[in-house]
Amino acid sequence: MLIDFENLLRYIELPRAERFSLMDGFDRLIRQIGQEVGEIVNVLVFVPSHLATAWAEDFHRLGFFTILCPRVINKDREEEDTTDTILMEFGRRTIRHHNITHLCLCSGDKDFSPFLREVIRQGLKIVIVAGNLTSLSNELIRLADEKKDGGKMVYILSSTKEE
Repeated sequence: MLIDFENLLRYIELPRAERFSLMDGFDRLIRQIGQEVGEIVNVLVFVPSHLATAWAEDFHRLGFFTILCPRVINKDREEEDTTDTILMEFGRRTIRHHNITHLCLCSGDKDFSPFLREVIRQGLKIVIVAGNLTSLSNELIRLADEKKDGGKMVYILSSTKEE
C-alpha cells in the first residue's frame, strides 16, 4: 500500500471535530482491504516534510513506514514537490524485488495513471483509495481491478470514529 498522504489529507471529508479520527479511518480501511482483497504486506506513507512532524507518531503507532519527501529546488530555481516521484520510484523497486499480487495506491491523482499502467503490464492487480469520490480521477477508477463480488476495488478513507 503506497499512500500519497497530502493528497488524501487534502480531500478527506472531515466530520464534526469530536468525531474526527484519521487513525481510526486507516484502521478500518486496512481491515476492509485485508478482508476483501488479501494480506497487506507493507504500508508506506509518502509525506512532505512540512506534514511529517505532525503525523509521524500516528503513522508509527499504526505500523506504517514513513517516507519523507522533501521539497527541492529544481534547475529553474523553483520549489518542487517530490512526493509523486519518490512514491512511483519506490513502487517500481518494490514490484521488481517482491512477490506481490496487488498494488494499492492511496491517491485520487490522475498523474499516477502512467505508473499504474506499468504495474498492470507487470501482471499486478490495482486497488485504489481516495479521500472522497469527487477527488478521485475517473481514469484511476477505470484502472482499478474488479472485486470478486463485483464492483471496482476502490475505497474511500473515512475519518470518523466508530460509534
